[in-house]
Amino acid sequence: MVGAGLLAAGVAVVQAWVIAGLIADAIDGAGLSALWPPALLALVLIVLRGALAVASEVVGAAASHRIKQAVRGQVLAALSDLGPAWFDQRASGAVATTAVDQVEALDGFIARFYPAQILAGAVPVALLVPVFLVDPPSGWMLLAAGALTPVIMGLVGWRTGVHARSQVTAMKRANGYFLDRLQGLATLKLFGEIDRERGRMRAVSDDLRRRTMGVLRLAFLSSTALELLSSLALALVAVHLAGGLLQGDGMALAEGLFLLILVPEIFQPLRRLGTHYHDKAAAVGAAEALLEILDAAADLPARAVPVSRTGAPGLAFEGLSLAYPGGRRTALDGVSFQVAPGEVVALVGESGSGKSTLLSVLLGLRRPTAGRVLVDGVPLDGRALVPSLAWAGQRVRILSASLRDNLTLGRPGAADAVLTEALDAASLGPVVDRLPDGLDTVVGEGGRALSGGEARRVALARALVRDAPLVLLDEPTANLDRDSEAAVLSALRRLTRGRTVLVATHSPAVIALADRVVRLERGRVVETRAAGHTEGAPNG
Repeated sequence: MVGAGLLAAGVAVVQAWVIAGLIADAIDGAGLSALWPPALLALVLIVLRGALAVASEVVGAAASHRIKQAVRGQVLAALSDLGPAWFDQRASGAVATTAVDQVEALDGFIARFYPAQILAGAVPVALLVPVFLVDPPSGWMLLAAGALTPVIMGLVGWRTGVHARSQVTAMKRANGYFLDRLQGLATLKLFGEIDRERGRMRAVSDDLRRRTMGVLRLAFLSSTALELLSSLALALVAVHLAGGLLQGDGMALAEGLFLLILVPEIFQPLRRLGTHYHDKAAAVGAAEALLEILDAAADLPARAVPVSRTGAPGLAFEGLSLAYPGGRRTALDGVSFQVAPGEVVALVGESGSGKSTLLSVLLGLRRPTAGRVLVDGVPLDGRALVPSLAWAGQRVRILSASLRDNLTLGRPGAADAVLTEALDAASLGPVVDRLPDGLDTVVGEGGRALSGGEARRVALARALVRDAPLVLLDEPTANLDRDSEAAVLSALRRLTRGRTVLVATHSPAVIALADRVVRLERGRVVETRAAGHTEGAPNG
């Protein structure tokens, strides 16, 4: 794109010379036979410049697309590495804005401002060379006018950068506020807070509008200043050339016209730079938001190499502790116990006792602050266990995709026979038979809605399809009716065969499926017993 711009500048010089000669010859009374060749050449040069401009835009857009794709991939990978511990401190709407809108904000800088910045430094200097060769005084005038450009851009740019960062913050706040209210819309309606929240949303939106207009106002100010500077330079050169022609100092009419045509071309890259200056301001603000995520991920330990396992692994927790950021609460405090290969262990205890946190450590979503986890005697490193485990969480995530896609998340390309077997084990066969397109029916948002019990069973069927030697379950029967719980328990009996299983639960029926029970209280192991014993049964 820069090469096309430099080539277009060279074409502009030739075009200006041809058009100036054409006009001078016409004024001198040349015939049509003498005028049409330069006229045709001028037309060809105009078309060539247009083609170069289009090529520059296409190349810039392609480069921007590739870079944005790479940056978005890095951001998503960083968010995956950071995990829930990092998300807990931030609004999900603000994070979504950073990953989507702020990456898009880089487009203007990559595709437009960056090429314009290079051309603004190279093209005017190159075009001043023929000006100095034809008329040195005009060259000095244009050089003096051009020297003022960095001063103007610097003064305006400093304020634009401040406003741009403020605008990015306001955008993240507005998106986070809107998403939070959208998710809680039913609650707001039940408590009659819709009208009040509408006013608050309007205030947040107005704040974003004011900050955005502030950025654009400063950007347009720089464009106006450069347009004024260009007009003054053109006027000075025109007055100088007119005086020279009237005094007959030897300059030809064609040379004077050539300089007048070339002056706007000298300032065109500078005007384009001013036009796209707000793209730079937006990109700077976006880059700061993106770097916050990327830098946070860079501070993490190196990602572990995933290791696939075939047999049911044995687990050992040794003095495992985990404190939340800021030290406000300890989630796990010196947790120590062992899980034999193929054993089913139920983690019980009151809500907040650390059951889900313990599972998140095995998932690699949280890193312990002390202690370690051994897998078959080898220390667990980050998310190294992920390829060898299946997971069904308390909050089931059903993607807006076909049922087949939801079932094969952990095992792409699984055969229909495997899916059917897993669905039957999870008592979902009759449900699938009622779907209009069977396994290809779209479920989730925008598709066929699933009940809470159906969603839980889909999660268990997904774990069965995964066929992993280690299974982690978090409250698989919570908030289910009796029929749904019975279906889930049937799937659990199938899922626990021949696998190492850790299940966090309050349900006596689920505990009955376990070989051993580990009771947690305030992040500590207070009891370990066989599942058949009833003393110290957990609160349920």
